[in-house]
Amino acid sequence: MKTVILAAGLGTRMEPLTLGRSKGMIPVANKPVLHWIASEFKEQVIVARKDQEDILDYFKDAEIVIQKEPKGTGHALLQCKEIVRGEFVVVNGDDLFSRDDIRKFVKSEGCAIAVSRHEHPERFGSVRIEGGKISKILEKHPSGSGMVNCGMYKLDDRIFRYLEKIVPSGRSEYELTDGINLAVKDGVRFEAVEVEGWQTVSYPWDILDANARVLQENGSMISGTAKIMPGAVIEEPVAIGDSAVIGPNCCIRKYSSIGAGCKVGNAVEIKNSVLMENSRVSHLSYVGDSIIGRGCNIGAGTIFTNLRLDEKPVSTVIKGEKIQTGRRKLGAFLGDSVKVGVNVTFMPGRKVWPDMLIPPCIMVKEDVRVQPPLR
Repeated sequence: MKTVILAAGLGTRMEPLTLGRSKGMIPVANKPVLHWIASEFKEQVIVARKDQEDILDYFKDAEIVIQKEPKGTGHALLQCKEIVRGEFVVVNGDDLFSRDDIRKFVKSEGCAIAVSRHEHPERFGSVRIEGGKISKILEKHPSGSGMVNCGMYKLDDRIFRYLEKIVPSGRSEYELTDGINLAVKDGVRFEAVEVEGWQTVSYPWDILDANARVLQENGSMISGTAKIMPGAVIEEPVAIGDSAVIGPNCCIRKYSSIGAGCKVGNAVEIKNSVLMENSRVSHLSYVGDSIIGRGCNIGAGTIFTNLRLDEKPVSTVIKGEKIQTGRRKLGAFLGDSVKVGVNVTFMPGRKVWPDMLIPPCIMVKEDVRVQPPLR
């Protein structure tokens, strides 16, 4: 049975991490999110845009379908009409599932949708279920039922006749869920299969959860070419990439991933964070619950604070809107090639766009999108 992985989305909610890479290529345990999704399925069809060269290069051996314009999930699946027959699975390129969940889901009879309980159903597609069957999907509806659409579907080639009938949604996109709703209305039965190991990757902080999840499931991944200096403490599970250098007296705490070619200086603590390849964190720094992009240079004595003084959940700004992350501990998110001077403090939930130069001895209280004045 073929699996169609929808990976052509723009990933704007993940900025600045997606400025310079596809959303599915953000590393989790030093391998792209899409790698961990695709590895659970045998016959993969990946839907991508023609400008997503990172995906096209990484998945050279997979069957690739090009979506010429990002017109939504329904439009993306419609591009596969000529290459899938009979039953097939569709999974979003930003949703992780446990092996047990996938095995149970694939064995379900007929068409099916993976569902799960969530305390914030309005952030997803809420589902109505009657007698164990899906009666309707409500896309990001404020009156959610508590059960949400997890982004994994078992379909057959009848779906294409319904996708050809749908019209653009309020987001000006052709939604796969609209096609499914038409099919349900026409009498096609969709089983609701509840899953327990679902992990969505919608916002930057979701990468931290996905990273921890993969490390929990697979254990530590420490390259044989990595250099661990005397006095360094490694709390497993962690991922440490090829030729990375972990300096003396460091503490790399569990659920941290250090990319290939990274250098971590003397007496640095990395806690529950992701450092992408070829980045450096100089001595006497603390990186907590944060993500640092490729090729960044973090000056000595830099602190990524991850807890508000009042211990309330951290908020951040996504696409101009203030969002509550729901996390008490959350640090900062740096795009690629950011250079940070010595003794800088990042406040919780702040983001820095690629190629910025952060002057020494300052406190970063707001997102940095334009170059601050250098002193």
